[in-house]
Amino acid sequence: MIDARFISAAVFLAAGLSACGGGAGESSPTPVTTHSVTLAWQQNRESGVNREGGGYQVSISGQPTIVVPYTAGPAAPTSTMVLLDSGSYTVTVRAFAALDPQGGNSGSVSAPSQPLTVNVP
Repeated sequence: MIDARFISAAVFLAAGLSACGGGAGESSPTPVTTHSVTLAWQQNRESGVNREGGGYQVSISGQPTIVVPYTAGPAAPTSTMVLLDSGSYTVTVRAFAALDPQGGNSGSVSAPSQPLTVNVP
């Protein structure tokens, strides 16, 4: 089993607003409803997560699960950028590895991180 202690999520919101201009003076700012949100978490230090076949699964309520695989280097990526509409979301992260605890190839997945509520304006 993969240790979930190292998985704690942090969220960074990068958003902008656009405004209508000109006209009869009656226009008001139009809020952007889709925002770029960066989700980041602490690295899981287990070797299986940080090599071929390992990585992370990011679950966001109402969205498909995002797989963030190991690609190269000393560790799997520990962040991902997503586009989310305004609203409230629950996010969890799980680490995964290609090998199971006995060394077989059935794979293993950690328990999910503590849920994090993300409010997108």
